[in-house]
Amino acid sequence: MRLMIVCICNHIKEEELLEIARHGVTDAEEAYALLGKRPQCRVCLDHAEDVMMDCARSCDRACAARAPASCAGLSATI
Repeated sequence: MRLMIVCICNHIKEEELLEIARHGVTDAEEAYALLGKRPQCRVCLDHAEDVMMDCARSCDRACAARAPASCAGLSATI
């Protein structure tokens, strides 16, 4: 597994953002808050949101390919 740091200031890894995105969060500042962190230099925010939006789109496509009942169990909490 590759390790990609998205935010150097807060040492936020791509995998952490992907996990949050799987729960429907696609706003970088909200994701940082869920991780107990705040954006510092803010350079990473656009990339962080891109990572989460890509994941959300993938989840939407995967969910649409299955019966709706298989997606109903997704939790909105982390």
